[in-house]
Amino acid sequence: MEKLFLDSVGEYKLSLAIFEAKEPRAVIQIVHGMQEHKERYYPFAEYLVENGYTVVVSDMRGHGEDAPILGHIADKKGEVLLIEDQRKIYQFIKERFKNLPVYLLGHSMGSIISRVLLQTNSKDYAKVILSGYVNPNPASGVAVGLGNIRKAFGKKKSSKMLASLALGPYTKAVKDRKTDLDWLSYNEENVKNYYADPLSGIPFTNGSFSALFHLLNKMGKAKKYVDVNENLPILLAGGEEDPCTGGEKGRAASKALLEKAGFKEISVITYKGMRHEILNEKDNALVYKDMLDFFNK
Repeated sequence: MEKLFLDSVGEYKLSLAIFEAKEPRAVIQIVHGMQEHKERYYPFAEYLVENGYTVVVSDMRGHGEDAPILGHIADKKGEVLLIEDQRKIYQFIKERFKNLPVYLLGHSMGSIISRVLLQTNSKDYAKVILSGYVNPNPASGVAVGLGNIRKAFGKKKSSKMLASLALGPYTKAVKDRKTDLDWLSYNEENVKNYYADPLSGIPFTNGSFSALFHLLNKMGKAKKYVDVNENLPILLAGGEEDPCTGGEKGRAASKALLEKAGFKEISVITYKGMRHEILNEKDNALVYKDMLDFFNK
């Protein structure tokens, strides 16, 4: 594994980890979720390398051991910067691995970023997996307004109200929960590791929540998708009991939105007995294989 820093907008240095296969079939660009970091994807990256894929995974702004301020994406326009970061990473991949196709895998907030990225750059990617994909939310416009108001009181401050708005429904979705993070997975060891991880669960600042809400709102607008690669294979992969996907209705809404945007090759895998972090459930070998099969097709 090689680690390097990539210059992005505003002199921000993106922390990248590169797992290089000997004779790669493609390069997989991974976008992680909120309040976590790239190292949590190393086991899956190593599995992909063993099966012939080079992987590039990065820490998004405000995340990971190299973040200037943990939990803070940007004072303003964080939603724009996060998309531009992924474009920079794609450009880096194409320059270094010139003739290889690029696949995209986004988890949770990374699935939101990925869909906004696809609104303008769907022809850059040969395949896409959206894991723990957050469903479109009709109330996202209200969240944008609340985020803007709280940001006016301090971009780097944290708001319990915004945190409750963003994550409260997920916590409450699990009845008889032992912790507030049981919605992450049935795998109790995974939840314990997340709690013990000093780089996970870092509270978002008002500036970060503002960026998240703007992205969620934009993601839900089919008209924002332009110059669509209609034959791009997209896999929606999620746990049946993942509150982020919005249940059966939410999963259907995510698929319908992409279809309305013009994508025609959408497949769905919903895992029984799994919640949000399907890559970290006890039966993750099944998820690993399904994702590999999708990449191999």
